[in-house]
Amino acid sequence: MNFSKIAAALTCACLALPATAQTMLGPTPYLQASDSPWNVTTPAFALETFEDHLLNVPGVTASGGLVTSTQFSGSIIDSVDADDGFVNGVCTGCDSYFLGSGPLTFTFSAAALGGLPKKAGLVWTDGGGGCNATFTAYDANGVLLGTLVAPLIGDASNTGTTAEDRFFGIEYAGGIAQIRILNSTGGLEVDHLQYELPCGVGPASIYCTAKTNSLGCVPAIGYEGCPSASSAGTFRISCANVLSNKAGLLFYGYAPSAAPFQGGFMCVQSPVRRTAIQTSGGNPPPDTCTGTFSFQMNAWIQSGSDPLLVSGTTAHAQYWYRDPASPSTTGLSNALSFTIRP
Repeated sequence: MNFSKIAAALTCACLALPATAQTMLGPTPYLQASDSPWNVTTPAFALETFEDHLLNVPGVTASGGLVTSTQFSGSIIDSVDADDGFVNGVCTGCDSYFLGSGPLTFTFSAAALGGLPKKAGLVWTDGGGGCNATFTAYDANGVLLGTLVAPLIGDASNTGTTAEDRFFGIEYAGGIAQIRILNSTGGLEVDHLQYELPCGVGPASIYCTAKTNSLGCVPAIGYEGCPSASSAGTFRISCANVLSNKAGLLFYGYAPSAAPFQGGFMCVQSPVRRTAIQTSGGNPPPDTCTGTFSFQMNAWIQSGSDPLLVSGTTAHAQYWYRDPASPSTTGLSNALSFTIRP
């Protein structure tokens, strides 16, 4: 099929809010990340290439489908061309995301991300021969933001060809809750899901070393959302792999440390502030590593309980909990450093 004719034939049907409210981008040829309208290889963006054979970028879920390599193999997988390091018309040993029939919707979690992305898109890589592909986007209330239609986009091959691959995207300052792609015929394949992270670069980072507990498990601190002095969004600090049904708490301070302490490391420099005691929950006795802790830090920040927790402040946090079989009878997680946004 003459791909230059296909490219010339591609048109955009924008059915949406006024042009000042949103910008629809595409469909445009896409063979590598640099073909995106955004600099998606920077830390300000999440870029899901599926090359680790998983959908595991933060704060996004798919309405269905699967990573293509979990069902297919070889040249039938239609990935973005450059994912094997070469732009040569085929991607050897690469991966993508597949749905037998659409639509395929990717939903962004404002709670997990600390807000909704203002830029989001994906790359359509395969469908039925001569099919039309339709891309739509929605706000947090399910209101349609815009539509892009690429007619006659599909070639007659399902063996990994890349010349017909097209980028579809949207920019919307009010926040994008969902993006959706649909073929008129044939199975749907996409790649390079990409979106701007609402918190920007590096809202938090994990550091220091957790203490292995008496069952041989390593507690793992984590977070979701964006630390903020004013946002209604979540910034939740969590800890997994904790002993079940044990008391514990989150403590924090204003400088990092790595001092030996109770058989592990004190990762926060004194003086520290303690939050309320929690119970880890998990499976009933005997002890397992199914316990978890969680603390909504934004609520604490915005409560005024600590006047030092203001926009621009960098804090450092760590979990402590009971571990009766440990020589010190205590357990310690690794630590989290975060800077509070306005």
